[in-house]
Amino acid sequence: MRLIAHILGYLKEHTVAAIRGHPRLAVFAGPALILAVVMAGILVLPQRAETQKPATKDYQAKLLQHLQSPGEDAWSQPAAVAAINGDVFLLDTGNDRILVLDGDGGVERVLGSRPDGRPLLDGAMAIASDGEYLYVANSGAGQILVLTPAGEVIKTIELEKVAEDDDAKPRPIGIAVNPQGELLVTDADNNRLLRYDTDGRLMQAIGEGGRGAGTEGFNIPAGVALDSVGNVYVVDMLNGRVVQVSTDGTFLRHLGELGDSGGTFSRPKDVALDGDGNIFVSDGLLAAVEVFSPDGRYMGFIGREKPGDPNSDSLFQAPAGLEIIGDRLYVVDRFAGLFVFRIP
Repeated sequence: MRLIAHILGYLKEHTVAAIRGHPRLAVFAGPALILAVVMAGILVLPQRAETQKPATKDYQAKLLQHLQSPGEDAWSQPAAVAAINGDVFLLDTGNDRILVLDGDGGVERVLGSRPDGRPLLDGAMAIASDGEYLYVANSGAGQILVLTPAGEVIKTIELEKVAEDDDAKPRPIGIAVNPQGELLVTDADNNRLLRYDTDGRLMQAIGEGGRGAGTEGFNIPAGVALDSVGNVYVVDMLNGRVVQVSTDGTFLRHLGELGDSGGTFSRPKDVALDGDGNIFVSDGLLAAVEVFSPDGRYMGFIGREKPGDPNSDSLFQAPAGLEIIGDRLYVVDRFAGLFVFRIP
């Protein structure tokens, strides 16, 4: 039942996202969702059972907190998290707001409205920080918002079409900020990685605009992260891999491939790197966070309720956003809340 709930939620999430990007799809969304649920029961359940085989190994991470929000003011499909000066900012996507959490998981402040009362966000899917400001991929509006920790909008960057023949304006679902203040943004609708300067001017577009593979492009790029020398790691979601590109946009290598066992991906969502260069990747369908060494060697995964027990259920339902702060790994699960681990 837990898996079925995950599948239903996952399908709802992506159906709503598709409708937001393409309103004419609303006529077909209901029947398509019903058919997809039926097919999920036939196709996905065997695959999920396969992932329970003890063909992988646990990565030694200790669960410190599991934060959820019960009651009338519950979180709805949270997507990502960022931190500034010890404050944790949770992107509560289903409620179009940002929650500032205290150490116990309580809500200290809610950032959700502009001064004139209009909603601040529209289906935002990613958030990042440079230690001073928050940068939000306001996905439904095709914008990047730059906010103070108090929620004041410093800048709104409207994302325009990169090419005249693009089907749509960019839909940002991943964002990172490099030390120069440049923004690295993934465009899910046009399959590109975009780089903007501090004033919001487009500096570089990586990818051909259509769905690609190999060194030619992406097939729904999602989460994005940077290593210590500025190389960019991009989750290439439907190609089931993480692509590393250099600071000038040159393809360097990729990690993983489509699959359902250790070191492969079914539906990767986000990526983060720790201080040693280890690479953490969340996978929504495998319900795990997989870990790779800096040289790309598979090191194990995080996610079992009882580490070391191959028959133990996953802690997660749909892990998505990742953030590493010191030795703390924050995992945002679209349906199970926020998990905090201590990593080696």
